[in-house]
Amino acid sequence: MTDDAGDTVLERKAQAQRKALGVGAVSMPRALGRGLSVAADALWGLGLVAVQATDDTLRTERAISRIGDDQLLIILENETGPCGLAAFDRDIVTGLIEVQTLGKVTRFPNDSRAYTPTDAAMMAPLLDAALPRFASMLAGQPEMAHLQGYGFGALVEDAQTAGLALDADQYHLTAFDISLAQDTRNGRALFLFPEPPKAAVSGKPAVTGKHEALFKRVPARMQAVLTRIHIPLDKAQALRPGDVLPLSSQATSGATLVVAGGHVAARGALGQMNGFRAIRIGVEETALHKPEPRRPQDAGLPVVANPQPPSSTGLVAQPTTGFSFDGAFDMALDDLSTDVPA
Repeated sequence: MTDDAGDTVLERKAQAQRKALGVGAVSMPRALGRGLSVAADALWGLGLVAVQATDDTLRTERAISRIGDDQLLIILENETGPCGLAAFDRDIVTGLIEVQTLGKVTRFPNDSRAYTPTDAAMMAPLLDAALPRFASMLAGQPEMAHLQGYGFGALVEDAQTAGLALDADQYHLTAFDISLAQDTRNGRALFLFPEPPKAAVSGKPAVTGKHEALFKRVPARMQAVLTRIHIPLDKAQALRPGDVLPLSSQATSGATLVVAGGHVAARGALGQMNGFRAIRIGVEETALHKPEPRRPQDAGLPVVANPQPPSSTGLVAQPTTGFSFDGAFDMALDDLSTDVPA
């Protein structure tokens, strides 16, 4: 028992000394690069050398801007946290497909076709083998706990769509210059992993009010307004089904989230995610159409038109009730409420 206690004390002293000297702690880029190399060798006997090129922490928009135009984008899923992203140059994708189909990496010229889900699926074995090894190397470091549990997700068409899936405030971007089969093919790979919130890093619990649970159950109805147009009230009263109202080309590039009472909660960019229409809040804000100058005696009366799909040519009007008021009013195009699930 005494010998065991002595061994424990010596072990703790050695661990403290290694920690003070920075020995034994594996950095995130080093662990990821080794995970890729070991996985490629274990799966196909492929020599994969990953040399770190970039390691930085950036806001989501700046991190996405680092993605190349001709890279295969793959979402990295995590059941307990935000998604990550992996991006591979075409030369790397071609080499990994060749080693799985031909048994070797060749120097055949690359094609310029669009990436397909099959291309992404051919990258899944490498990611599903490398990411668990990467996580296990970082398992002893509490500050790296948020990097556990990542795996292959799905193909992403472009950087704009990827931005809708990456919902963390900041991302840790790590880029590697990768060599396959002794420089037979070379290219770059990017990995984006979300940074944990500052409260989680410090370990201090977030301060909440005593009515937090009650307010979380309060329903909040929110409408996505694509644009507002301003027309005289007499023209609005004369609208009939089939009439067309011209819209600006900016109507489909931005949207505003409006809560009850007309309060604007947020503005953002319009896009899509997994086949659904979506709004990325807080980026590329597009202001709604400015109203035309009106006389002091004019007043505004908002009327929400029947939801219709946005068009670059116009909006099909729906029947409106008559008004005895003579002035001008705003018409809001509430398009997303019919298609986006609750």
